Amino acid sequence: MATAWSDRVTNLISLGLGILSIGFFSVVTIISTLDPDYFDRPLLDQMITGSTEKPDATVEGAIPVPKLVRSAALTPRDFQIVMVFGAEAHLASPGELWRVRVGSLVPGLGEILEIEPGENGGTVRAENATLTGVRN
Repeated sequence: MATAWSDRVTNLISLGLGILSIGFFSVVTIISTLDPDYFDRPLLDQMITGSTEKPDATVEGAIPVPKLVRSAALTPRDFQIVMVFGAEAHLASPGELWRVRVGSLVPGLGEILEIEPGENGGTVRAENATLTGVRN
């Protein structure tokens, strides 16, 4: 009796999984047919990341990156400190995220002269401005 019951349960589970699998692949096939680009769309908004590192001309196989064209030149007012950690900082400008160190050249700020962590989020001193973090 117990064997017959377990066989029925196993058969029902197998049938259910088969129906769900067929249904899933049918839906995916229909979506792909109606909108071929549906599964290629990014799930999150993408932010352009910039690097202040100078490219090494001796590196073979470097990946080419798109050149960013801004509608207006960046000014110190466009920057905000995201985080300061040790001798590095993350700065945000409209649509961009910058990872900087002392000596980095950043458009609008010039050369980064000093990075100081602090209770307020830190301070980044640059050639053209001093940025101070604000924490509530």
